[in-house]
Formats: sequence, C-alpha cells, structure tokens
Amino acid sequence: MREALARLDLGAVVSLLRAAAGLTQADMAELVPGWTKTKVTRIETGERATLFDIRELFAWADAVAMPREALLPLILGRADAALDVGNSRALEDGSMDRRTFNTAAVGVAAGLMLPAEPTAASQVPARVDSAHIRYLKSCLDGLWTMDWSAGGVSLLRQATALLTRAKAMLEESDYTQLVGRQLQALTGGLGVCGGFIAFDAGEQPLARRLLGESVLLASGTGDAVLNAHAYLTMALQSTALARVSGQKGLAREALRFLDLADEHARHEPSPRLHALIATRRAVAAALLGDELASRHAITRARRELDRGLHEADPHWLGFVTGAEITGHEACAQIDLGRPAAGIVLYQQVLDDRELPARNRAFYAARLSTSLLAEGDVPGAVAQARTVLPVLEGPVKSVRTLNELRRVRDASADDDFSGRFDTIAASMATE
Repeated sequence: MREALARLDLGAVVSLLRAAAGLTQADMAELVPGWTKTKVTRIETGERATLFDIRELFAWADAVAMPREALLPLILGRADAALDVGNSRALEDGSMDRRTFNTAAVGVAAGLMLPAEPTAASQVPARVDSAHIRYLKSCLDGLWTMDWSAGGVSLLRQATALLTRAKAMLEESDYTQLVGRQLQALTGGLGVCGGFIAFDAGEQPLARRLLGESVLLASGTGDAVLNAHAYLTMALQSTALARVSGQKGLAREALRFLDLADEHARHEPSPRLHALIATRRAVAAALLGDELASRHAITRARRELDRGLHEADPHWLGFVTGAEITGHEACAQIDLGRPAAGIVLYQQVLDDRELPARNRAFYAARLSTSLLAEGDVPGAVAQARTVLPVLEGPVKSVRTLNELRRVRDASADDDFSGRFDTIAASMATE
C-alpha cells in the first residue's frame, strides 16, 4: 500500500485495503458516505480520479479509520515515509543530511493535517450494517496481530481511535438488533485490545479504565469468550501491579478475575482459552506463595494445549503455545523465589523460533532480571544488551523496558545506561 501511495496509484490503495479487510466492492461502498459499488469499481480501475481531491481522500481515509499519517508516502513520494519530527542533535553532528532534515520538516507540516481527536462524530455512519461489522472485525484482528510484533506504544493511538469510533457508532448510528449485538461485542473486543495495548505501553490507569468499560460492554452481549477475555486481561494487569507493588491484595484480585473468566468459559471448547486461564492462574498463585496451586495450574494448561488446535480458538489466542506456558512457569518460579529455575525455563522459551517479536523481547528481558536476581550482574547486563536493539527498533513496549530498569540501575556500564535512558525518553514522547 505504501508503494501504491508513493506512485499515486490511489485505485490500488483502495483495492489493497479492501482485499486485506476481506470486503467486496459493495461493502466498501457501504463504508464511505455517498459511494456506490460502481464508484468503487471505477476508482479501482483508474477510470475515476475522485481521490485526487484532497477532501475526498480524507473523507475516505476517515471512513475506514485510516490514520492520516499513513498517507505520507503519497505526500513525500517515498514508500518508506513516516511521520518523524527528526533529531536536532543528529543535524548538528552531521549524521542527518539537509535533505533528510527537510523531509522530516515536511512530515511535521503534514502532521498539522491530523485531527485533534483521532476519531470524531463526523466520521460515524448514519447507519451501520454488516459491512461495517466485517471491517471493524478485520481492524480488531489486525491490531492483535500487529501487537505481537510492535508493542503498545506504537499502537495505542490507533487502538483508542478505533474504540472511540466504535463506541460512537454504538451510541449514534442506526442498526438492526442483530447488527447492534455484533457491534456491542466488537466494541467490547476493541476495549479489551485497547486495554492490553495501554497496559503494554505503561498507561496503567487508562488500561484499567478501558478494561472496565469492556467488561460492562461484554456483560450485555452473552458472548462467553469476550467476557472471559476481558477478565483474563484484567487479571494480567493485576498480577503485574502486584509484582511491582508487593501488594497481595492485587494478586487475590487477579484470582477473582480468573474465577470469573473460568465461569464464563466453562462451556467453551477452545483449548487455548482454558490453557491461558490456567497459565495466568499459575502466576497469581505463585505471587501468593501457593506453590501447589501454581504447579497444578501449569499442568492443567499443558493438558489443555495437548488437545490441539480447535476451530473455536479465537484469532487473538494465536500466541498461546507451549513456549508461552513455559514463560508463565518461569515467571511463577521466580515469584516463588527460585530464579535459577526461572533462568533455565526462560532459556527454553527463547529457543522457540516461532515466538512473536514482542513476546521474545519481553521474555529476554525477564531472563536478564532473573540473572540479576541470582547476583550475576555482568550476565544480566549482557543479556539486557540483546534486548536494546529490538526496543530501539520495531518493538515499542514500555512493559518490556521496565523489566530492564533494575538492570540499568545495577549496571556500571555507562553505554548501556545511556542507551536505556534514550529509549525510555523516546517511548515517553511517542
């Protein structure tokens, strides 16, 4: 799509987005006010140059919830164009040439076109139908897939924008009873996704608010998997906060959330869903010092996963694998005061070549802090160094960065500390 934008092939842009979302030309026409199937066909075949009118282009981008930053390749004529303010220090020391600086300046100017709020009521369709539902579902699945590779900081704005738009559609648009139930479930799903992304981005109050909203939305849908997912994610945040604060009440809260997830999921056939509930229970139990319950939960998780793939497994559960269970087991061992056992288990996790990029970075960071807990400061710093290039590049996860903070504080390596601080400052301003 970036290449199509850079060469001004707007027909291909529409066609690519439509195909990626699994929509027909009639579906695309339903998404954009005033469009017809014939108009979509003529745009895609190049017979109609409507989108070269900037107002029409923005209307289309807003209708499909495309961030306007995504149009930068069209403005700059480069497929790799991205909105980046640039770096004045790089210009001063000569590592950024004048052309690159000018490109960055144009990017800043383009940023002035961005709306103050990513989604506005003006973007809400008067009537929501099945095409809107399929498109929102595609957006939600795409967010989960990108999260496995990108991390929360990169996706938070888009996730909250999609959630805001879905909530406005739920409140303001007309729809049938069936479409209304589907829209409420999707809005709840976007709330869970946005809540997890905010959690990974280090925005804990926002994460708790979004997850609380998702529970309320899910409760009115009768969707057992959605309800379980909402409580699973709330439990994940509670255990993370319990570990940082040392408050056992938060670990007990996590177990209550997991009991609710279990209750909703009890008749669901998805092995991965039950495996995830069990793995998160293992960590919460370990935080309370209950070794027997933790070990039993890990055993249950592995038995569930041994049942194999099931057609009822939702898309967002794609990350639940044997390595993920081992990662939870490692975490539980460390919470039980056995960092040496955790080190061995984290090394096993990192041997899995299929591990998603964000999760690999997180578990590599956890291995580093496990080495630190064993008193191996040089080993911890060496391991942490393997994570920094990933955080400097594609994975923007404050949760992962925070795992390394204790290593940074214990390190006497100025280069490592400086790189850590630069990454932390960068994530704080994105």
